[in-house]
Amino acid sequence: MHVFTGLVTQARTAPREESAAELLQEALDLWEAEALSGLHGRWAQSVRVQLHEERLTATLLRNEIRLRQGQAPELLPELRALAISHPLDERVAAQLITVLYECGQQAEALRLYGHVRTELATELGVDPGPDLRRLHQMILKGEPVVASLVPSLAPMPRPRQLPAPPAYFVGRTAELAALDRMAQPASTIAISALGGMGKTWLALHWAHLRLDRFPDGQLYVDLHGFGLEGEPAKPDAVVRGFLEALGVEAARVPREPEAQLGLFRSLVADRRMLIMLDDVRDTAQVAPLLRGSSEGVVITVSRIRLAGLIARHGARSLELDTFGRDEGHLLLTRLLGPARIAEEPEAARALLDHTAGLPLAVGILGARAADNPALPLAALVGELDDEAHRLHAFNAGEPSADLRSMFDSYMQALDEQTTQIFTLFGQIPPGRDMRTFAVAHLANLSTAQARTSLRILEAAYLVQQHRPDRYRMHDLVRLYAVDRGQTSYGGHAPGRCDACSACASRSRPPNDSEPGPA
Repeated sequence: MHVFTGLVTQARTAPREESAAELLQEALDLWEAEALSGLHGRWAQSVRVQLHEERLTATLLRNEIRLRQGQAPELLPELRALAISHPLDERVAAQLITVLYECGQQAEALRLYGHVRTELATELGVDPGPDLRRLHQMILKGEPVVASLVPSLAPMPRPRQLPAPPAYFVGRTAELAALDRMAQPASTIAISALGGMGKTWLALHWAHLRLDRFPDGQLYVDLHGFGLEGEPAKPDAVVRGFLEALGVEAARVPREPEAQLGLFRSLVADRRMLIMLDDVRDTAQVAPLLRGSSEGVVITVSRIRLAGLIARHGARSLELDTFGRDEGHLLLTRLLGPARIAEEPEAARALLDHTAGLPLAVGILGARAADNPALPLAALVGELDDEAHRLHAFNAGEPSADLRSMFDSYMQALDEQTTQIFTLFGQIPPGRDMRTFAVAHLANLSTAQARTSLRILEAAYLVQQHRPDRYRMHDLVRLYAVDRGQTSYGGHAPGRCDACSACASRSRPPNDSEPGPA
């Protein structure tokens, strides 16, 4: 294999075409059968595909040289066989059409062009490329074609679209191991969790650790599923960007969206690529972009549980939980340095307590403290101790580092009924929960209506069913619900409803032995 590669490299830099042709023929003569015959498994198959592509490239380069040397008749048998094994390869088709034309078989050359055009339209939904179309026109006009045959030996681009890996990634050992297990060829992995839990950081960190698994490239797109500005990205817009990254000329992109998706799937079908779809709104946004091949991996990242992707497309689900104290402490130490943490260890612990294990919250407080070295950590703790204004402390000055903006992005995806139920949870004390019965009473809804909205909130990780029919909120989500409720309930004191006899009586079903909101 190494000898073959070395000979092809020498041929490309040879001073004379005769020498290049001899070197290429010597390289091709090394082939006796299928590469790695008798070996099975993912690695062997991926190397086999790569080597056969290199063999085809060397063959086409040798053929071009021999065509220019007037050896068209000698090439005809081999090119017929190549065309059968590579029916959609326009490089092979162009050479066979040229050889037929040079051998005086103009009618057969034109028939072959028509056949290739039909196959491309049927299988990929595209027209022949500009080089093949130009060759067709020259044959129709009876012009000489060998001198104008355009080499098309450059391999398809290998895009490297992944954003930079996170600088302060910590923990998630179990989740990284789970990704290693899940990332088998042709797999789709759905990473989901509450916003701010570090889903994208995990996916990017793992992807950069495992770049060797995806030598044919990595495609990435932010679908803006929960962005506060603009509409979520549509699959047809995304696929056009992917086709451009894969080297498809604008003139060759089909007009119909379905044909564009078909071309995209065909191009990535047998390539060992990673496709990462970030900030997914729902299954419908990403289902058209899934590949149907035996190679490569797709990772989706979403703030909601993509049940449709799991049920209908066999995606493997990976859900993230909050940081443990050790992980939160390590992240804060990375952001501020061990010396500053050692100066105020109690304040550092109090900061972590107020974040309730949400990585984004830890990052925001760490960023605020890092930007202002003179600010004592105890002063930050003082801001956080005031529950009524605690959310204001989780704002480092821009939308991507503002907890309230992150929670705001959820609200645009919720209907009015579900938003109403979300704000009701701000009325219960910290650490308490509610039953479907109580939610229905407080919202003046039927039990079925309340259950539907609770399922939506649960799928978005805004509530957690920690016990059967017992729903509660993450502490920081509850604070946001309190904040939303202050407007919704006209100045009523959310979070204090244990002191409100009307709400307490409505939220307690008959014969409920447990105190507080039901």
